[in-house]
Amino acid sequence: MITIDDQLLVTDEMNVIVIEYTKKIVLKKLLMAFSFESKGHSQVVTDLIQSVNYYGMDTIPPEIELELSAYVWSFFTALKKEERTALYFWILNKNYLCYLDEFEYNDNTFNESEFDRKFGRELAFKIYEPNDSGLIQDSIHSLKNYVINFAMELDLSLVDEYTSEQILEEIDNYCL
Repeated sequence: MITIDDQLLVTDEMNVIVIEYTKKIVLKKLLMAFSFESKGHSQVVTDLIQSVNYYGMDTIPPEIELELSAYVWSFFTALKKEERTALYFWILNKNYLCYLDEFEYNDNTFNESEFDRKFGRELAFKIYEPNDSGLIQDSIHSLKNYVINFAMELDLSLVDEYTSEQILEEIDNYCL
């Protein structure tokens, strides 16, 4: 951890490491649980991924939407603190330009250094106070879109013995 004057500084290298961890561990765990349920010694494709794949992003019925929301919320709340923090960094990176557009800075005489410091504090606030800052809601929304987009990439019109392999390959591609 690098600190200057009791401020946490996240270097580019640290950020890359955390994002890679999120993709390879946290998001892979999300997609595996979304895609498969264990039945005995085999993995069976879940009804939820099949339903989301069938209906598509714009036509998901309310009951499937509710089930998907419950699934994502359950996954999110079960994450370890470290996994959730890593996920927050992924969300901040993913939504960086939106947060930048939303950032209100009223002083027209600011210099780049002052702007970076104030905006950095705003992002840090999001991580340290995810509920008050809306980061939890952004996380749930992003995770829902992530699994929906993932499901839409698959051809689940015929679920057979090769479907699991196809899903596992797509998970590997998604988590690179």
